[in-house]
Amino acid sequence: MSSNKLIKTQSEQQTNGEDESTRHLNDIIGVKPTQIEQLPSYSINFRSLRQRYGSIQDQYPLPLKFEQLLQTMKIIEQTYWKKKKPIIYEIKTNAFKILQIGQLLKLDQELYDIKIVEKSVQITPNDVPIENLPAFQPFAQQLAPIFENRIAGVRSKLDRLVQQVHEKYLDVIGESDFNEQSMKFKVYHPTFDLNLVPDIIPQQLPFQIYSEEQRVQLQQIIENTIQYFTKRTVSFMFYPNLVNYLLTKIEMNKEQMEKYIQFLMKVQPDFLQITNQKKEQLKAKWIIQINKSSTVENQIQQLRTYFY
Repeated sequence: MSSNKLIKTQSEQQTNGEDESTRHLNDIIGVKPTQIEQLPSYSINFRSLRQRYGSIQDQYPLPLKFEQLLQTMKIIEQTYWKKKKPIIYEIKTNAFKILQIGQLLKLDQELYDIKIVEKSVQITPNDVPIENLPAFQPFAQQLAPIFENRIAGVRSKLDRLVQQVHEKYLDVIGESDFNEQSMKFKVYHPTFDLNLVPDIIPQQLPFQIYSEEQRVQLQQIIENTIQYFTKRTVSFMFYPNLVNYLLTKIEMNKEQMEKYIQFLMKVQPDFLQITNQKKEQLKAKWIIQINKSSTVENQIQQLRTYFY
């Protein structure tokens, strides 16, 4: 399932009120396959894969949160190629991007050199000799090879994280034989939910970005948002309606509420997102979409990744 597509409403056919294909992996990984009551399954052969995917793909799909992480890395590498000097992000205005850098360092601690300069973070890519860099190409589709190789190395590690969860999932549902086809076509099982892949805990930086009060407020937004959508049994809602509802439940001004909702969309894009956001689109017409399989416990656990 491509994480770049809209989150689809789950099938009405559920087991014990919960879809086994989207239940969080931690809830089922310790259960024997024979103990899981499932809907009738069918084997997926070569022909059906060709019909479903058309052709063999070059790369596995990634969760949207990992795609965003790679995009942030690409921007950093491109900026360094252009300026050929350390990149500086203010902590106050680039908190989420700094957290993403912490995630990249968790994948490869030698990727960047980090220094704290007053209220900013200074970032320098390691092992990238400035004197040997080719001339910057502003309209080039690809970066210089040295940067492309760095990004490819991180992409490979992200792929492996997803594949490990996918392999455990196949074992749980009794479809381990699908692994061979998965590797051949660079696809995951049709019932595999990329949301099962846990977030990367950022490498701890020598300062605190978010306070305990902010963490509690974000948890309240998650709880009330899920309850609001569940009560109405819908997966879509107008953005202003959600904001106004949350303001009746949580003591906060509107501007701060909207900032928190935007933050949640960044750190949990597979949970909550605006489906029709465009620069010319008025906020009153934005449509918020939620992944109906999300649970309060799971989303709060993922949120804790960013509060260390």
